[in-house]
Amino acid sequence: MKRFIKNLNPQHKPLQYSLTSVFPAVMFILMVLTSFTGCTSITEHEMAFPAGLHIISSEDFSIIKTITDIAGARSLLIYPGNIFVASTEGKIYRIDSETQEFIEEYQVASASPAAFSEMVFCNLKNTAYLIGPLGKILEISLPDCTVIDEFAICQSPVKLALGPNSQHLFVADGSTRRIYRVETDDNTATASVYSYFNINCIEPAQDTDFLVVGTSDNVNILEVLSEMSLRFTTVDGVGGASAIAAIPSDTTFVAVVESGVCLMDAFVSVEWPPPPTTSGRIGIEGDVHFVGIGNDWQHAYVLSYLGDNTSRLISYNYR
Repeated sequence: MKRFIKNLNPQHKPLQYSLTSVFPAVMFILMVLTSFTGCTSITEHEMAFPAGLHIISSEDFSIIKTITDIAGARSLLIYPGNIFVASTEGKIYRIDSETQEFIEEYQVASASPAAFSEMVFCNLKNTAYLIGPLGKILEISLPDCTVIDEFAICQSPVKLALGPNSQHLFVADGSTRRIYRVETDDNTATASVYSYFNINCIEPAQDTDFLVVGTSDNVNILEVLSEMSLRFTTVDGVGGASAIAAIPSDTTFVAVVESGVCLMDAFVSVEWPPPPTTSGRIGIEGDVHFVGIGNDWQHAYVLSYLGDNTSRLISYNYR
Protein backbone atom coordinates (compact mmCIF):
# COMPACT_ATOMS: atom_id res chain seq x y z
CA MET A 1 0.00 0.00 0.00
CA LYS A 2 1.66 3.21 -1.09
CA ARG A 3 0.95 6.87 -0.59
CA PHE A 4 -2.15 7.50 -2.62
CA ILE A 5 -3.68 10.97 -2.28
CA LYS A 6 -2.70 14.55 -1.67
CA ASN A 7 -4.58 17.77 -1.57
CA LEU A 8 -5.79 19.62 -4.63
CA ASN A 9 -6.10 23.31 -3.80
CA PRO A 10 -7.60 25.34 -6.67
CA GLN A 11 -5.59 28.39 -5.62
CA HIS A 12 -2.29 26.59 -6.17
CA LYS A 13 -0.69 25.09 -9.23
CA PRO A 14 -2.05 21.64 -10.15
CA LEU A 15 -0.67 18.25 -9.41
CA GLN A 16 -1.63 17.70 -5.84
CA TYR A 17 -4.07 14.96 -5.14
CA SER A 18 -7.58 14.69 -3.83
CA LEU A 19 -10.34 12.22 -3.11
CA THR A 20 -12.73 14.92 -4.27
CA SER A 21 -11.04 16.00 -7.49
CA VAL A 22 -12.42 15.53 -11.00
CA PHE A 23 -12.57 11.75 -10.79
CA PRO A 24 -14.25 12.40 -8.15
CA ALA A 25 -11.80 10.31 -6.21
CA VAL A 26 -8.39 8.73 -6.64
CA MET A 27 -6.80 6.07 -4.45
CA PHE A 28 -3.61 4.18 -5.15
CA ILE A 29 -3.33 0.90 -3.22
CA LEU A 30 -0.16 -1.13 -3.00
CA MET A 31 -0.06 -4.02 -0.54
CA VAL A 32 3.34 -3.90 1.13
CA LEU A 33 5.72 -6.54 2.42
CA THR A 34 8.88 -4.72 3.48
CA SER A 35 12.39 -6.13 3.49
CA PHE A 36 15.80 -4.55 3.17
CA THR A 37 18.69 -5.40 0.88
CA GLY A 38 22.04 -3.73 0.59
CA CYS A 39 25.31 -3.58 -1.30
CA THR A 40 28.61 -1.86 -0.75
CA SER A 41 27.63 1.78 -1.26
CA ILE A 42 23.95 1.78 -2.22
CA THR A 43 21.05 0.52 -0.12
CA GLU A 44 17.70 -0.12 -1.74
CA HIS A 45 14.58 -0.66 0.35
CA GLU A 46 12.73 -3.40 -1.46
CA MET A 47 8.94 -3.77 -1.28
CA ALA A 48 7.02 -6.64 -2.90
CA PHE A 49 3.31 -6.24 -3.56
CA PRO A 50 0.41 -6.76 -5.92
CA ALA A 51 -0.75 -3.35 -7.21
CA GLY A 52 -3.71 -1.61 -8.74
CA LEU A 53 -5.16 1.83 -9.40
CA HIS A 54 -8.61 2.32 -7.92
CA ILE A 55 -10.88 5.28 -8.66
CA ILE A 56 -13.20 5.74 -5.71
CA SER A 57 -16.21 7.96 -5.01
CA SER A 58 -15.70 10.32 -2.08
CA GLU A 59 -19.44 10.26 -1.38
CA ASP A 60 -19.98 6.58 -0.63
CA PHE A 61 -16.47 5.07 -1.15
CA SER A 62 -17.77 2.88 -3.97
CA ILE A 63 -15.15 1.80 -6.49
CA ILE A 64 -15.90 3.53 -9.78
CA LYS A 65 -13.16 1.83 -11.77
CA THR A 66 -10.15 -0.41 -11.18
CA ILE A 67 -7.07 -0.55 -13.41
CA THR A 68 -5.12 -3.73 -12.69
CA ASP A 69 -2.78 -4.09 -15.67
CA ILE A 70 -0.02 -1.79 -14.36
CA ALA A 71 2.87 -4.12 -13.66
CA GLY A 72 4.76 -3.15 -10.50
CA ALA A 73 2.91 0.15 -9.97
CA ARG A 74 4.45 2.05 -7.05
CA SER A 75 3.61 5.77 -7.12
CA LEU A 76 1.40 8.23 -8.93
CA LEU A 77 1.17 11.89 -9.81
CA ILE A 78 -1.85 13.83 -11.07
CA TYR A 79 -1.30 16.43 -13.76
CA PRO A 80 -3.93 18.45 -15.68
CA GLY A 81 -5.78 15.88 -17.76
CA ASN A 82 -3.38 13.07 -16.86
CA ILE A 83 -2.45 10.52 -14.23
CA PHE A 84 1.18 9.39 -14.22
CA VAL A 85 1.97 6.04 -12.61
CA ALA A 86 5.59 4.93 -12.03
CA SER A 87 6.36 1.21 -11.89
CA THR A 88 9.21 -1.01 -10.77
CA GLU A 89 9.82 -1.86 -14.43
CA GLY A 90 11.29 1.61 -14.84
CA LYS A 91 8.24 2.79 -16.76
CA ILE A 92 5.87 5.70 -16.37
CA TYR A 93 2.33 5.07 -17.56
CA ARG A 94 0.28 8.04 -18.73
CA ILE A 95 -3.48 7.72 -18.21
CA ASP A 96 -6.26 10.09 -19.23
CA SER A 97 -7.81 11.44 -16.03
CA GLU A 98 -11.31 11.71 -17.48
CA THR A 99 -11.63 8.47 -19.45
CA GLN A 100 -9.10 6.46 -17.35
CA GLU A 101 -7.69 5.06 -20.60
CA PHE A 102 -3.97 4.49 -21.23
CA ILE A 103 -2.38 7.17 -23.43
CA GLU A 104 1.24 6.07 -23.56
CA GLU A 105 4.03 4.40 -21.59
CA TYR A 106 7.60 5.66 -21.24
CA GLN A 107 10.77 3.77 -20.29
CA VAL A 108 12.63 6.23 -18.03
CA ALA A 109 15.10 3.93 -16.22
CA SER A 110 16.16 0.34 -15.73
CA ALA A 111 13.89 -1.95 -13.74
CA SER A 112 14.32 -2.04 -9.96
CA PRO A 113 12.15 -3.73 -7.31
CA ALA A 114 13.15 -1.08 -4.75
CA ALA A 115 12.81 2.18 -6.71
CA PHE A 116 10.07 4.49 -8.01
CA SER A 117 8.29 4.75 -4.65
CA GLU A 118 8.11 8.58 -4.53
CA MET A 119 7.20 11.09 -7.24
CA VAL A 120 6.64 14.83 -6.59
CA PHE A 121 5.79 17.80 -8.79
CA CYS A 122 7.85 20.96 -9.27
CA ASN A 123 5.40 23.53 -10.62
CA LEU A 124 8.12 26.17 -11.06
CA LYS A 125 9.80 23.99 -13.70
CA ASN A 126 6.86 21.82 -14.81
CA THR A 127 8.85 18.70 -13.99
CA ALA A 128 8.55 15.71 -11.68
CA TYR A 129 11.18 14.26 -9.35
CA LEU A 130 11.18 10.48 -9.04
CA ILE A 131 13.27 8.09 -6.93
CA GLY A 132 15.07 5.90 -9.44
CA PRO A 133 17.22 2.76 -9.19
CA LEU A 134 20.50 2.53 -7.26
CA GLY A 135 19.91 5.63 -5.19
CA LYS A 136 19.49 7.99 -8.14
CA ILE A 137 16.84 10.70 -8.44
CA LEU A 138 15.36 11.42 -11.86
CA GLU A 139 14.01 14.76 -13.01
CA ILE A 140 11.38 14.26 -15.70
CA SER A 141 9.75 16.85 -17.94
CA LEU A 142 5.97 16.77 -18.15
CA PRO A 143 3.87 15.69 -19.87
CA ASP A 144 6.25 13.95 -22.31
CA CYS A 145 8.17 12.11 -19.53
CA THR A 146 11.62 12.86 -20.90
CA VAL A 147 14.44 12.41 -18.39
CA ILE A 148 16.28 15.74 -18.26
CA ASP A 149 18.53 15.01 -15.28
CA GLU A 150 19.72 12.08 -13.16
CA PHE A 151 21.64 12.73 -9.96
CA ALA A 152 22.59 11.23 -6.60
CA ILE A 153 22.11 13.00 -3.28
CA CYS A 154 22.46 10.17 -0.78
CA GLN A 155 22.82 6.38 -0.53
CA SER A 156 19.20 5.41 -0.10
CA PRO A 157 16.53 8.04 -0.84
CA VAL A 158 13.20 6.89 0.56
CA LYS A 159 11.10 10.08 0.80
CA LEU A 160 10.75 13.21 -1.32
CA ALA A 161 8.95 16.48 -0.54
CA LEU A 162 8.49 19.64 -2.58
CA GLY A 163 6.08 22.38 -1.53
CA PRO A 164 3.96 24.52 -3.88
CA ASN A 165 6.08 27.25 -5.50
CA SER A 166 9.11 26.10 -3.51
CA GLN A 167 12.64 26.03 -4.92
CA HIS A 168 13.71 23.37 -2.42
CA LEU A 169 13.38 19.62 -2.90
CA PHE A 170 13.82 17.66 0.33
CA VAL A 171 15.24 14.14 0.20
CA ALA A 172 15.22 11.74 3.17
CA ASP A 173 17.94 9.07 3.33
CA GLY A 174 16.78 5.78 4.84
CA SER A 175 20.33 4.62 5.56
CA THR A 176 21.79 7.63 7.38
CA ARG A 177 18.51 9.23 8.59
CA ARG A 178 19.55 12.56 7.11
CA ILE A 179 17.26 14.97 5.25
CA TYR A 180 18.89 16.94 2.44
CA ARG A 181 17.74 20.23 0.98
CA VAL A 182 18.28 20.29 -2.80
CA GLU A 183 18.17 23.42 -4.94
CA THR A 184 15.86 22.71 -7.87
CA ASP A 185 17.66 25.15 -10.18
CA ASP A 186 20.76 22.93 -10.40
CA ASN A 187 19.76 19.80 -8.36
CA THR A 188 22.60 20.13 -5.83
CA ALA A 189 22.35 19.63 -2.07
CA THR A 190 23.19 22.75 -0.04
CA ALA A 191 22.25 21.67 3.49
CA SER A 192 21.22 18.65 5.54
CA VAL A 193 19.98 17.77 9.00
CA TYR A 194 20.21 14.53 11.00
CA SER A 195 17.27 12.68 12.57
CA TYR A 196 17.91 10.52 15.63
CA PHE A 197 14.98 8.29 14.70
CA ASN A 198 13.81 6.50 11.57
CA ILE A 199 12.05 8.84 9.14
CA ASN A 200 8.51 7.71 8.30
CA CYS A 201 7.16 10.69 6.35
CA ILE A 202 8.01 14.23 5.26
CA GLU A 203 5.38 16.78 4.27
CA PRO A 204 5.88 20.36 3.03
CA ALA A 205 3.70 23.18 4.35
CA GLN A 206 1.43 24.74 1.76
CA ASP A 207 2.47 28.39 1.97
CA THR A 208 5.65 28.58 4.01
CA ASP A 209 9.15 27.23 3.59
CA PHE A 210 9.15 24.55 6.25
CA LEU A 211 8.65 20.82 6.43
CA VAL A 212 6.94 18.50 8.91
CA VAL A 213 8.87 15.29 9.55
CA GLY A 214 7.28 12.24 11.17
CA THR A 215 9.67 9.76 12.74
CA SER A 216 9.31 6.56 14.73
CA ASP A 217 9.55 8.58 17.98
CA ASN A 218 8.37 12.14 17.37
CA VAL A 219 7.22 14.86 14.97
CA ASN A 220 9.61 17.65 13.98
CA ILE A 221 9.36 20.98 12.19
CA LEU A 222 12.22 21.49 9.73
CA GLU A 223 12.83 25.16 8.93
CA VAL A 224 15.05 26.74 6.30
CA LEU A 225 16.94 29.43 8.22
CA SER A 226 19.40 30.45 5.54
CA GLU A 227 21.06 29.19 2.37
CA MET A 228 23.25 26.81 4.35
CA SER A 229 21.28 26.25 7.55
CA LEU A 230 18.33 24.08 8.60
CA ARG A 231 16.74 23.75 12.04
CA PHE A 232 14.83 20.88 13.67
CA THR A 233 12.19 21.65 16.34
CA THR A 234 10.34 18.81 18.08
CA VAL A 235 6.56 19.12 18.46
CA ASP A 236 5.68 18.30 22.07
CA GLY A 237 3.11 15.71 23.09
CA VAL A 238 2.56 14.03 19.73
CA GLY A 239 4.85 10.99 19.68
CA GLY A 240 5.84 9.16 16.53
CA ALA A 241 3.91 9.68 13.28
CA SER A 242 3.43 7.34 10.33
CA ALA A 243 1.67 9.77 7.97
CA ILE A 244 1.15 13.54 7.75
CA ALA A 245 -0.74 15.77 5.29
CA ALA A 246 -0.86 19.56 5.08
CA ILE A 247 -4.17 21.43 5.12
CA PRO A 248 -4.34 24.00 2.27
CA SER A 249 -3.31 27.61 2.91
CA ASP A 250 -2.67 26.92 6.58
CA THR A 251 0.04 25.83 9.00
CA THR A 252 -2.18 23.01 10.23
CA PHE A 253 -1.57 19.32 9.52
CA VAL A 254 -3.48 16.07 9.89
CA ALA A 255 -1.25 13.39 11.39
CA VAL A 256 -1.59 9.67 12.05
CA VAL A 257 0.27 9.20 15.34
CA GLU A 258 0.77 6.31 17.74
CA SER A 259 -2.58 6.75 19.50
CA GLY A 260 -4.71 7.67 16.51
CA VAL A 261 -5.51 10.59 14.23
CA CYS A 262 -4.95 14.18 15.36
CA LEU A 263 -5.03 17.74 14.11
CA MET A 264 -1.71 19.49 14.61
CA ASP A 265 -0.59 23.08 14.25
CA ALA A 266 2.99 23.83 13.26
CA PHE A 267 4.08 23.85 16.91
CA VAL A 268 0.94 22.86 18.86
CA SER A 269 -0.84 19.50 18.70
CA VAL A 270 -4.61 19.23 19.21
CA GLU A 271 -6.52 16.01 19.87
CA TRP A 272 -9.09 15.14 17.27
CA PRO A 273 -12.67 15.68 18.57
CA PRO A 274 -14.13 12.20 19.07
CA PRO A 275 -17.44 11.10 17.54
CA PRO A 276 -20.32 10.33 19.96
CA THR A 277 -19.63 6.59 19.96
CA THR A 278 -16.04 6.88 21.15
CA SER A 279 -14.07 8.55 23.91
CA GLY A 280 -10.65 10.17 23.88
CA ARG A 281 -8.53 10.56 20.78
CA ILE A 282 -9.74 8.66 17.74
CA GLY A 283 -7.84 5.39 17.48
CA ILE A 284 -7.02 3.78 14.18
CA GLU A 285 -6.34 0.17 13.29
CA GLY A 286 -3.56 -1.14 11.11
CA ASP A 287 0.21 -0.98 10.88
CA VAL A 288 0.65 1.13 7.73
CA HIS A 289 -1.19 4.40 7.18
CA PHE A 290 -1.40 7.10 4.50
CA VAL A 291 -3.32 10.36 4.76
CA GLY A 292 -4.52 12.96 2.27
CA ILE A 293 -6.66 16.12 2.32
CA GLY A 294 -9.79 16.62 0.24
CA ASN A 295 -10.23 19.84 -1.72
CA ASP A 296 -13.50 20.66 0.06
CA TRP A 297 -11.42 22.14 2.94
CA GLN A 298 -13.27 19.88 5.39
CA HIS A 299 -12.25 16.26 5.06
CA ALA A 300 -9.12 14.21 5.52
CA TYR A 301 -8.83 10.63 4.25
CA VAL A 302 -6.78 7.93 5.91
CA LEU A 303 -5.91 4.67 4.17
CA SER A 304 -4.77 1.89 6.52
CA TYR A 305 -3.40 -1.57 5.82
CA LEU A 306 -5.03 -4.05 8.21
CA GLY A 307 -3.12 -7.15 7.11
CA ASP A 308 -4.19 -10.17 5.09
CA ASN A 309 -4.30 -8.05 1.88
CA THR A 310 -7.04 -5.87 3.38
CA SER A 311 -7.12 -2.07 3.51
CA ARG A 312 -9.57 0.40 5.02
CA LEU A 313 -10.35 3.94 3.87
CA ILE A 314 -11.81 6.35 6.44
CA SER A 315 -12.86 10.00 6.10
CA TYR A 316 -12.62 12.55 8.94
CA ASN A 317 -14.09 16.01 9.13
CA TYR A 318 -11.15 17.99 10.49
CA ARG A 319 -13.26 21.12 11.06
